[in-house]
Amino acid sequence: REDAITEIIKGKDVIHIGCSDHIPLIRKKMAANKWLHKLITDNSRFCIGIDIDRESIEFVVRELGFSNVIYGNIVTDDLKELSEKDWDFAVFGEIIEHLDNPVEFLRIFREKYGRNVKRFIITVPSVYNRKNMKNMLRYREEINSDHRYWFTPYTIAKLAVSAGLNPERVSYVNLIPLGIMKLIFRKIKTIFHIPVKYPYYYFSSLIITGTLN
Repeated sequence: REDAITEIIKGKDVIHIGCSDHIPLIRKKMAANKWLHKLITDNSRFCIGIDIDRESIEFVVRELGFSNVIYGNIVTDDLKELSEKDWDFAVFGEIIEHLDNPVEFLRIFREKYGRNVKRFIITVPSVYNRKNMKNMLRYREEINSDHRYWFTPYTIAKLAVSAGLNPERVSYVNLIPLGIMKLIFRKIKTIFHIPVKYPYYYFSSLIITGTLN
């Protein structure tokens, strides 16, 4: 997910919505080179992040030295930092599944900032992956307790269209850990120069991209 996003936004001007994280996780993700806001900051031409978690934003500024983040709510606040500049991308990384009304959230963002932002990137968890499928067969559910939704390519595209966005491409990302036998079979295939393919259900997340208008 992180690699795919940073490749798309390389050298671009980016708004990163939901840029922060739970404070205990930020340093761990930075150490693993997985904290998305740092990756976007390092690869974009210019980036500004926004988040509704004031404590987390203050931590990022005070403890980590990031100056390109602001506390605010894109639905209720008038954010001149966003509206007084033109942007290439708005990135919504793993936040849509946390919202009570994601259609309204995206619709309001488009209405307020659609004149300034050309394109969007949304990432969400995919219901189609091997771990979920195994759990379903056992009538079990494993989920982040703050999530409201699972998504398929159709449902995330439908959500975007309902908000007035124009989705163009959906991709699968985040290869889930493979079992030992799968790894052995794949190693044998590579030894004999047999192409190795990863079906869609080997991935745990979706990336959808498109235009705001």
